[in-house]
Amino acid sequence: MLALFAGISLLSRVAAQSVTTYPPYAVSGDSTVQFTLESNGFDAPKVNFYNSTSAQWWYFDVVSNDLSQSAVISFLDNAPGATGSPSGVLPFNFIEVNLQLSSGQQISLQVSGQWVILTSEGDGLSGVFNGSGYSWTGASDLSSYTVTLDDTANELSGTIQLNSDAPYHASCGTATPGASLLVSDQLGWANSIPDGTAIVDLTYNGLPIKYTGRGYHDSNWGSMPLEIMGTYYWGHARFGPYAVVWFDMLDTEGVEHQLGYVSENGKILANSCGSITVRPTGANSTYPPNANQSPTGFHILYDMGDAGIFELNATNTAVIQIEPPLYMRWVGSVVGGIQGKETYEGVSLYEWMIGYSGPLP
Repeated sequence: MLALFAGISLLSRVAAQSVTTYPPYAVSGDSTVQFTLESNGFDAPKVNFYNSTSAQWWYFDVVSNDLSQSAVISFLDNAPGATGSPSGVLPFNFIEVNLQLSSGQQISLQVSGQWVILTSEGDGLSGVFNGSGYSWTGASDLSSYTVTLDDTANELSGTIQLNSDAPYHASCGTATPGASLLVSDQLGWANSIPDGTAIVDLTYNGLPIKYTGRGYHDSNWGSMPLEIMGTYYWGHARFGPYAVVWFDMLDTEGVEHQLGYVSENGKILANSCGSITVRPTGANSTYPPNANQSPTGFHILYDMGDAGIFELNATNTAVIQIEPPLYMRWVGSVVGGIQGKETYEGVSLYEWMIGYSGPLP
């Protein structure tokens, strides 16, 4: 009987839908911003409405298995509020697209959206940015996401599909009701797909772009512009049986915030705060970093307690986005594992920021 009731509860949760719409302009008043996980709606909107400063964005990326191609798509609700940009510099709701092609060409697009319609079902979320041709569909259990592009103005169309290979998580632990979603004061983070198998099937100006690789999806939100963040290093990698996500931030008060996640063969091995250190390596590896610095890689050291010490070295292969002097994103190769055990090689996508100059993960 208990099993029957449990099944009924699960079915009810999956079936429930909630639709939220956001206009392409700020609304007066004080927004309510959620920083604690509820019983469902992991990837759902966390801001009830957007005033001049509150914002949320949903981020998707893919890096090919040979590091020659990548795709990053960011859906921003209230882009001026997120970035602190003056009114009129950025559309209120917009999509940023960055493509790295096998030829070495870099494509950067910014597309304006109108009304945004977000549909929550279970823990998943589907979104439509009206007037842009961009949307996404998420499974209620976060097992898969599909981003659909029908951008006639830029002649970019097709799909990016992500199939999750690693459990989703809150900031400092498992995704259980009551868990904190804070990275730092007034900044939230929900990592729906830390690592997944990605299938890219796009066409740009008549050129087919098709490859498989590693995919990632998360969301950030907050009640203040991103200048409050200070400096951060963020990234994710997949190598051997391991998937890793790191987030090491130095806020404007000089306080370091560290968030680490490791899964092994699809199960969480470690997920905690305050025990992971990310530092630049090679040239320009001063810490804290200065503007216009471009290190050759990063060293990640994560104390997982009884699970051991996880060590990872990431080496830049290509810059895939740069907004000097304050922001860079790379794809790179990684080597690492648990100290004293076998090491593995793999692929990674990561970024560095001082202040604000581009969308966050």
